[in-house]
Amino acid sequence: MDRTELLLALIAFLLAALVYETGDGNTPVFIVIPVLMILFMLPVYVAGTAIIENIVSE
Repeated sequence: MDRTELLLALIAFLLAALVYETGDGNTPVFIVIPVLMILFMLPVYVAGTAIIENIVSE
């Protein structure tokens, strides 16, 4: 994972966090579910990619 992918992942994560924080109880489900998926799955993906690339590159 190069720096560009990491920067884009960080931007997506922060935008999702912003949407989550500014949302209220009336936010539609079709917005909440993708936002929560980004918030919980993106850090796992980034960490997994970093680990796999470091193991494979050795």
